[in-house]
Amino acid sequence: MEFFKAFINVMAYASLGFSAAAAYLKINKVWKRKHNPEVANSVSIVGNIVDLIPLTFFGLYYMVFLQWQGFIDSLIWIAAGVVSVLIGAGVWVPANRRKSFWTEFKEALRLEKSEVGHLAMAMLRPSGANAIIDILTSFAYLDRELEPREKEYIDTFARNWHVEIDWEAQQALADLDDAAGLIKTRDAVVRYLNASPPSEQVLQLIDLLQCLVGIDDTVTSEEDLMLSEAQGLLSNYAESTADAAAFTVVIAPQSDEHDAALSSLLPDARKISVAGGSGYVVGSYFSHAFAELIRDQYRALGFFTVDVDEQVAVAGR
Repeated sequence: MEFFKAFINVMAYASLGFSAAAAYLKINKVWKRKHNPEVANSVSIVGNIVDLIPLTFFGLYYMVFLQWQGFIDSLIWIAAGVVSVLIGAGVWVPANRRKSFWTEFKEALRLEKSEVGHLAMAMLRPSGANAIIDILTSFAYLDRELEPREKEYIDTFARNWHVEIDWEAQQALADLDDAAGLIKTRDAVVRYLNASPPSEQVLQLIDLLQCLVGIDDTVTSEEDLMLSEAQGLLSNYAESTADAAAFTVVIAPQSDEHDAALSSLLPDARKISVAGGSGYVVGSYFSHAFAELIRDQYRALGFFTVDVDEQVAVAGR
């Protein structure tokens, strides 16, 4: 046992060499660049000072209890911390030579204060921040009027995520008719999901949309319809369920010529058997009412449309 204690004591002293080498290598990396303002600004004064506080008290503890290995190790890192603070304060930056140390120190602290949230914001900023803002903005204009509370709600996220919103350009959303606004909003949700965002983020977006829709204490029929469809899209993606959208809109051609025209018009549309014939799938939807909306858009283009039954909204000329 005595041999083991002696061995540990020797190795503790030997380890001081590793501490000295590590401190030297860390300081040496920035020492030759200490005159560069960018290098000085990259050193966190506050971080180093916070590090020096426990180092100082540990050093005093080791000194009082005669644990000289720990005391010397603390001195090594205290010295490295002091040098780092001086570099961060810009002491060796040529432009600061006429300034006092405290002036340089305060300027460095002000700069660090302005940048303190950068890492946190980068960590909190969702990968699809711009797409989420587009969705929220489209939702806000579904009733063709942007309420102040809706705008402030969206601006809060935009500011935190450093996303610029051109509200004057967004005003064009208020000029869309109900169907166009709903379709545009759904397309924004689909584009967001096509970027493969994290499932947890998608579920959080559902909560954001629910809060936005109810923020003005009034839920319009358009908002209710779009929220229902968006929840279906987002939940199906986030939960990776096998359930597909329940309602499918299909255009049924009435002649060979019509079939050829639709094949050209909808080259990516899937062709299925329906109602004793065949049809082209326009899209599948989670909301019965949204499927009706899409069906009616094709009716407005001159296609004959039958009522939506349990699964399929069929349109034919």
